[in-house]
Amino acid sequence: DPRDPRPHFYSGQVLLDAGRAEEAARAYAAALRRDPNSLQAMLGLARSMVQIDGGRVSDQARALFEQVGAATNDPAPWIYQAMAAMQTGDDANAQRLWGEALVRMPPDDPRREMATRMSRGEPVQGTN
Repeated sequence: DPRDPRPHFYSGQVLLDAGRAEEAARAYAAALRRDPNSLQAMLGLARSMVQIDGGRVSDQARALFEQVGAATNDPAPWIYQAMAAMQTGDDANAQRLWGEALVRMPPDDPRREMATRMSRGEPVQGTN
């Protein structure tokens, strides 16, 4: 079915995991053309954009993360929003966003310690 977004979405996942971010972005965009409300495809597209930009969260990617974060309980969009705030030197907002990510993480999430420290404004091991 050419209207089905799922093959494009799953292709995007495989491509992003393989480090082929530009191709992944195209696949996620194709999924979004078929289902403009797919939060998972938005998240995948935004992650692809970050990878393409060498880890920088662009305004366009941040907007997608904000949209996904407002509609889901996934901590990932909040982590990326916190990264964007850190990149612009907005430390207070970064701490708040790390806290938002933290409350959405399950107790066994391996990112909890980092999110806890970042939400308090503490340095994380390996940073200044």
